[in-house]
Amino acid sequence: MSARIIGTPVITRAKPIPVRWAILGGAALGLIVLLVMKIAEGAEPPAPTTIVPPERLVEVGQQYRHVTFNLLSSFPYGEAPGADPSVVPVSEVVPQEVQRLDGQRVGVGGFMLPLDFDGQGVSEFVLNASYDMCYFGAPTTPNQFIVVKMKDARRTRFVHTPIIVFGTLALVPERRDGRLVSLYRMEADSIGIGAGR
Repeated sequence: MSARIIGTPVITRAKPIPVRWAILGGAALGLIVLLVMKIAEGAEPPAPTTIVPPERLVEVGQQYRHVTFNLLSSFPYGEAPGADPSVVPVSEVVPQEVQRLDGQRVGVGGFMLPLDFDGQGVSEFVLNASYDMCYFGAPTTPNQFIVVKMKDARRTRFVHTPIIVFGTLALVPERRDGRLVSLYRMEADSIGIGAGR
């Protein structure tokens, strides 16, 4: 019978890491984590703001023609029973002064009634001359409001106070279910809050 020798495992202990190296390694790891977090935060470029700061309102406004709802609604449009101005060319119904605004960069003051609103803000809204038209059901004709869509699918803040919308105006009679619903559309570049009308 032969004796079997079982070797005893040799346990080697790792040398302890000097404290200074542990501190430096922890600090380096912390910096890497912070850097990764900063990169993740900046992964999507911030959306350009749609709100004109109050101190720049006059400067921005000078790049657009100031237009009022007094002008835009200064003619009868869709008011007479049975009359349908959308079947008549715009040139025969809309005054020349208003026709010349088609395709122009304008600034129009009024109140916002959101059409598309979520936690990110508003991308489309109706701009009315009067706060009453927004919330209390006052009757309007198609030339008393503008359907506004923010440019490049951006969103803006929803506000109850007067605003001025800067953008490109279009005269586009629009019908839905056989009914004339609007005349003006605007692609908005930005808005100013608290602006006088």
